[in-house]
Amino acid sequence: MKTKLLLASILAFSVQQTVLAQTDANGYTQVDLSMGSGYQNRVFFSLPANNIVSQPANSWDVAFFRNSAMNFGTRINDAKDISVYQASNNLADWDNINIANESTWGDPFYNPDQATSIQEGAFEQGSAPYGWGQYNGATHHVEGSIIFVLKYANGTYVKFALLDYFGGYTFKYSKWNGTTWDATQTKTLANGTDDAYFNYFSFTTNDKVANLEPAKTSWDLMFTKYYTFYNNIMMYPLSGVIQNPSITVAKVQPEAQATSTFALPGSTAFSNKITSIGHSWKPVSGVYSDVVYYIKKGSDYYRLYFVSNGGQSTGNMYFKYKNISGTLGVTDLANKKASFGIYPNPTTADKNVTVLFDVKEKANNKGNVEVYDLTGKKVYSAELTNQTGFYKQDLNLSHLTSGNYLVKITFGGSSETKKLIIK
Repeated sequence: MKTKLLLASILAFSVQQTVLAQTDANGYTQVDLSMGSGYQNRVFFSLPANNIVSQPANSWDVAFFRNSAMNFGTRINDAKDISVYQASNNLADWDNINIANESTWGDPFYNPDQATSIQEGAFEQGSAPYGWGQYNGATHHVEGSIIFVLKYANGTYVKFALLDYFGGYTFKYSKWNGTTWDATQTKTLANGTDDAYFNYFSFTTNDKVANLEPAKTSWDLMFTKYYTFYNNIMMYPLSGVIQNPSITVAKVQPEAQATSTFALPGSTAFSNKITSIGHSWKPVSGVYSDVVYYIKKGSDYYRLYFVSNGGQSTGNMYFKYKNISGTLGVTDLANKKASFGIYPNPTTADKNVTVLFDVKEKANNKGNVEVYDLTGKKVYSAELTNQTGFYKQDLNLSHLTSGNYLVKITFGGSSETKKLIIK
């Protein structure tokens, strides 16, 4: 019992640190982050808090999404190089599963790295309507029907089936001992109340592993191993970034990295694909020197680029970033239904200005943007399209003379005014 408690304590170990804010001449903070030798850790990073949380990467096998009562999903631990096979679509075959039939199981499943939700994992790739089971309209449960076999890189196997989901998961498993299957274990994990995306389970300890993930609002980027269809040849494990569902990311290439001037990408460039950053910042060795990422988190915007990649020997991944919201002049409207910003401010020689608009709540009336000179005369006006989400609208102010102006944004019955300098 003492040994089990000690092991559980070790597995739950985490390291948290606040990065010292050292900014360069362009206002960027460098983050020296490491997954450790052999990518032994999974590392979470918070942009606004400038904070790192490091957790052991291989202390769990299956993660169970627990964000809401009827929103479910599972992920296999890619750090353990696990291949997931569908051995049968009939739970009645449980006692007849034989690893000698592996060649008949078809191609293995992996967590999809192109998904737009972190909850969709390997088991959702099965042949049942929901991957591993189907919805029962009478009970509102998802009932399992698929038997999976997990094959590990060291040649061991685990037989696994999700049996039921309703505010928690019931599943069973059996480990291959080299000759036969061990006794079947059946477990139930309730969603729980802690503010994280997943519960984690270990086949080694036969128990839930706690404290492996910060609260979902406390991280933006997760540095981890994941499988991808590499070079359109084969599934291959790589290390990189999986993003929190609360942010969207736009990749720009080519673009100068170390600069104080930039142009924010259009709204269609921002993606909620979980590997929008992924491993796209690094070639076989080193980093690309012309890749920049723009990150939108709520009404804040960040610009980020990587400066160093230590590879598997160190697991070091160094990058620079800064909050550019101030540069964009982003402000919430008084009714909190939208945020807006204008840039560049002061304008450049072409006198073109971009209005960034983030609609949080759709209003009945359309918004508009108006530009006034300091005498109060309206010198420009345009309608803002009525939609939800993030978008930008370009304003051509080339007809205006140099000087100070006021930009008034009206939306949903509220308005805000910003000062604009035209050179």
